Amino acid sequence: MMILPNKYISISESLVGLSACILDILGTDCYEIEYVWDRLNKQYVETDIIRYAPSYSKFILTISYMYLSKMINYKEKGVIFNENITT
Repeated sequence: MMILPNKYISISESLVGLSACILDILGTDCYEIEYVWDRLNKQYVETDIIRYAPSYSKFILTISYMYLSKMINYKEKGVIFNENITT
């Protein structure tokens, strides 16, 4: 798994690229992880915005990367939200 894209790994295959898609889905709202996974597949994979569909394990790895990088935080029962947007 590549965190950053390079000339062999496209941005949509990197953790940074998937993080941008997840942050776009989250916006200013709080969602359960399963909802974000479904939205990622419907909004990005099925419309061919992301050429290669990520596996669920890569999605969870990206969520972990985002949490460790303080991009997202979580509430009770798997509800995640964008850490950098205050409402």
